[in-house]
Amino acid sequence: MNADKCGHTWKMTDVRDGFIVTERCYHCKLVRVYFSPEDTPPKEEYKEGEHYWDYAGSAQSIQFNMRCSSCGKLVTFENLIGLMHCAGCDENCYLNTVSQICESQNIWVYAGLCYAAGAEIDLAADKLEVLTAYFVSRLRTPGKKILVLPGSLRRSPESCRGELLRDVGMLSLEPAT
Repeated sequence: MNADKCGHTWKMTDVRDGFIVTERCYHCKLVRVYFSPEDTPPKEEYKEGEHYWDYAGSAQSIQFNMRCSSCGKLVTFENLIGLMHCAGCDENCYLNTVSQICESQNIWVYAGLCYAAGAEIDLAADKLEVLTAYFVSRLRTPGKKILVLPGSLRRSPESCRGELLRDVGMLSLEPAT
């Protein structure tokens, strides 16, 4: 089937377990985040160029790609390190504002957290649409929806108290029949 005309039924593929690791340079206070596929998160201090990196925390996560089971189209998510549910921690946060509007429509709002070279970046709109379609198709509560938005809509990544999606079972639910 032609990928341009396909209605796409997304399936998670190339699933890799690991950790989202946060490090802070205690020299310049720079923070960086990355995905580590190791069995335990790396916690060693080390020097890299002018930076002195120190472990600041970690959370279990997975990385994956999506493949359409109808047409075979592959969408990669090499920079996606997790999905975060908005917790409404900052009334001046745009993600919180959107979340409050969506709540009345029975829509859960998640931010797709992406990092490249240690800095936060946004997922392209087509990738956000794939994630949204995938998670909506797995919901079993009638009328409930999920919307995945860019992580940059958070007012401050450093102070955001959103909850990372850690339920790997939710990520792998079969579509409702």
